[in-house]
Amino acid sequence: MESKIITLDNGLDVNVNIWGTKNNTSVILLHGLGSTGSSFDELATILSQNYNVYAFDLPGHGGSTYFNNEHCFSMDSLADWVKEVISYFNLEDFHIVGHSVGGYIGLVFAKKFSLKSLILLDGGYIRAKSIPENRLEEELRMTEQHMENFTFSSWEDYEKGLSIDGLSQRQIELSKDSMKSENGIIKLIVTSHVAKYIVKQKYNEPTRETLSDVNSPVLILRSTIPKDFNVIRNSEANRLKQCVNVSIIDVMDATHDIYWDQPMFLSEQISNWLINH
Repeated sequence: MESKIITLDNGLDVNVNIWGTKNNTSVILLHGLGSTGSSFDELATILSQNYNVYAFDLPGHGGSTYFNNEHCFSMDSLADWVKEVISYFNLEDFHIVGHSVGGYIGLVFAKKFSLKSLILLDGGYIRAKSIPENRLEEELRMTEQHMENFTFSSWEDYEKGLSIDGLSQRQIELSKDSMKSENGIIKLIVTSHVAKYIVKQKYNEPTRETLSDVNSPVLILRSTIPKDFNVIRNSEANRLKQCVNVSIIDVMDATHDIYWDQPMFLSEQISNWLINH
């Protein structure tokens, strides 16, 4: 993995991780809220055997700077930001793979711009407002609470906590790019206000207006844990089918951290999809 900081015309810095060579079709990986592009390292390393892979840190995440304005974190504005980064590298022949929030951005990108195909990794297709009793005010409150509570007294304490949660040492090391040490406390790089901007802006996505203008083929690789969420998964996927040319594959024994839970299976399914699109 090669990492580099680029500067866009608007002055924003973007941390970009790159795997593979420039001679192949490109795959753009978009991460979720609070994460970074380097979190894709295991999946990207496998895909880079046949593809040129890019993963950007979203604004306010990892090594990427941002404008402190809620409008800049709308899915529409973030899709424009992705387009600027892609244009910086003069990429024309590419697919987008979006996890979680990255999937919502990917769908809006597919509405506005041309791409070969879009792959959603357990993200993008479920409206937060469709989840029973999931009110925006409560989601914003829980987001702020998580940001305040997800802190550690040392890197050793951080590693211990994530190890208890079942993460491998490699995953723990990759996750450190999303954290920082500030005044002796280990905390997320993304701030509470940025996190709440994103939660608020994606609450109603994907809208019918977004979906009606998506012309690219879409593949959903969706988690199966927890099982009691399958009713919502199926309902929202069926809604997508009404507007979009979509294929769906259930990933067994996978949580929302789908590309960490099943990287080999995902790489196989993504590669098979890319060959045909």
